[in-house]
Amino acid sequence: MNHAAAPTMGVWSSGDIALTEAQMTGSAAFVTGPWRYERLDGVGHWMQLEAPAEVNRLLLDFLPR
Repeated sequence: MNHAAAPTMGVWSSGDIALTEAQMTGSAAFVTGPWRYERLDGVGHWMQLEAPAEVNRLLLDFLPR
């Protein structure tokens, strides 16, 4: 089976206690399509709750229109 490569964005937050930045950036090795990495400073693991405007901005910029 041939799988299409999908663009992938990894978003990591500096206050995440469950995932290290190296783990997130290392995810690029498992992506066959274009990889984009974004870092949010000053928020924790639940960044979508702590910084919803910033997460939404990143998603809207990343997703095709």
